[in-house]
Amino acid sequence: MRFFFFDLDGTLEDSREDMANSANAVRENLGLALKDVEILKTHVNKGMHELYMNCFEDYLQNKENFNTLYEQVKQKYETHYLENICIKTKCYSDIKEVLKILSQKDKVFVITNKPELHSKELLKKLGLLEYITDVMGGDSCAEMKPSSLPLKIVSQRHNFCSLSDKAFMVGDSSGDIKAGKSFGASTIWCSWGYNSAPGSDLPDFTVNTPKEILSLI
Repeated sequence: MRFFFFDLDGTLEDSREDMANSANAVRENLGLALKDVEILKTHVNKGMHELYMNCFEDYLQNKENFNTLYEQVKQKYETHYLENICIKTKCYSDIKEVLKILSQKDKVFVITNKPELHSKELLKKLGLLEYITDVMGGDSCAEMKPSSLPLKIVSQRHNFCSLSDKAFMVGDSSGDIKAGKSFGASTIWCSWGYNSAPGSDLPDFTVNTPKEILSLI
């Protein structure tokens, strides 16, 4: 059996505009000035904590009430984004076809730092959820990428055998490559994603289009 672990944002789809627009909508709700969407886009692909800290830094500067303000931002953002999760977001070219082919014989997982509820809803709206065996979000367990714990948990859940099964981690970030290597998976870096380089941990393979993944395996 082959296990394919896919990152979500920047690998299967581009959700930056919807995430940035939700940040601005929450800022407006909180009485804050709107920010340039292009600037917000640079902060939405590094995990939810980084998004809150960088997109709402002016609102969170009160250290005495930080925890209360942070939870307020988190709740408002997660609510708005869930309701507007697939307005501008689009799959990358040929992603649906690649996942459909892989799912016919292999197990396909999504390992993302986006919350699990939001990830499943986005995959559903994009028409990809039917090809996914399981989803691990940033809140699905105690750690998130670059930790390999999400991969370990989902692989145990689906009876991965390191002696006979093969694992592949497919993603566009250094966190994806680190998590995959720590798990013992072959790592595949996607050049079409959010990042222009894989980082200090070099992947086993680089692909320039989704269909090249099928050629590799």
